[in-house]
Amino acid sequence: MIKKRDLLYKDLLKKKVVTSKEIEKAALEIVELTLSPALIPKYIYGEYTAKLLGEGKLQKIRKGLYAVLSPLEESKTHISDKLIIASKIRDRYYLGFHSALEYYGSAYSHYNEVYITILPANRFSSFKYQNLNFKPVFTKDISFGIETKKYHTTEIKMSSKERTFVDCVDRPDYVGGWEECLKSLSVLSGLDFNKIIEVLDMYNKKSLYAKVGFVLELLREHSVFYEHLSDETLNQIKAHKSKKPKYLEISVPGILNKDWNLYVPVEFVEYL
Repeated sequence: MIKKRDLLYKDLLKKKVVTSKEIEKAALEIVELTLSPALIPKYIYGEYTAKLLGEGKLQKIRKGLYAVLSPLEESKTHISDKLIIASKIRDRYYLGFHSALEYYGSAYSHYNEVYITILPANRFSSFKYQNLNFKPVFTKDISFGIETKKYHTTEIKMSSKERTFVDCVDRPDYVGGWEECLKSLSVLSGLDFNKIIEVLDMYNKKSLYAKVGFVLELLREHSVFYEHLSDETLNQIKAHKSKKPKYLEISVPGILNKDWNLYVPVEFVEYL
């Protein structure tokens, strides 16, 4: 006779990474409990989660989050998918910046940093699992330009290519710096430039209009993926630039680009 714990494990195995709530939900579909709702989580942890951990079938990632190991795996050699882990940390989130570039296949380098973009109210402490660092990035909006993607056995929320582009230009420190940012964006194909303007309108920051317009114009000169970018689109963005000169890199001296009213570091173009 198959144990209920084995049935639960078989069900969890499909998900690869599970939360305490998912374990509880799956367990309640297998076993009927007459306990009061307040006692159920503790009972399920003791009877199922803890024993599966002891058997090496679950591996703790952080409190309330577990990797599900296949029968042939050992905990020391198990490697979980970082995007699936990231998608389970918060209900309201999106994966962006370098993590989004990796998803779209345009990241210039592989990174061990995983960025989960959330509202400040949903903050969590950065944590490390295996050789990966999971870090929160705070934003005021987690709905505009966000797409739900089918990913292996689950669904994840990812910034659209257009919001990814704008976010990376806005905060290149979450992409590994300007060199990594430009080289990655140069091979980000399939952009809808009208949607980039919509994202810019959502943020409504004059300095960001200028930065994005400048980077788009630069990439049009260096990447085939931007050859269809029109002067009309650039002019629409340019209409929102600040009248007062801004720095492309904060406090980094540069030559004033009068078209975009930006001080651009001398070596900036060399990143490409």
